Amino acid sequence: MRLVTSDQWTCRHFSLASAIDDRPSDLPHLLRRLADELNRHQIGPMELLDVTIASEITEDGPWWSATVYWSLGGANTRRGDKDG
Repeated sequence: MRLVTSDQWTCRHFSLASAIDDRPSDLPHLLRRLADELNRHQIGPMELLDVTIASEITEDGPWWSATVYWSLGGANTRRGDKDG
């Protein structure tokens, strides 16, 4: 997965979905992949803004997807903090 970054945006995001032929209805599998991506990009709890989980109903059952929104440096830190 490639992340697109820009200083013009107030937050960043990425989305994941299982391929239609790779366990699309397996929500725990998608959540494990989501956790792996959070670790890989080193997105900490103070940087995390929102996580959305959605499903599209198909003839084979639900097709799950997830989107993570975060802010570099932590949107939840106060301005002027030395640690933030």
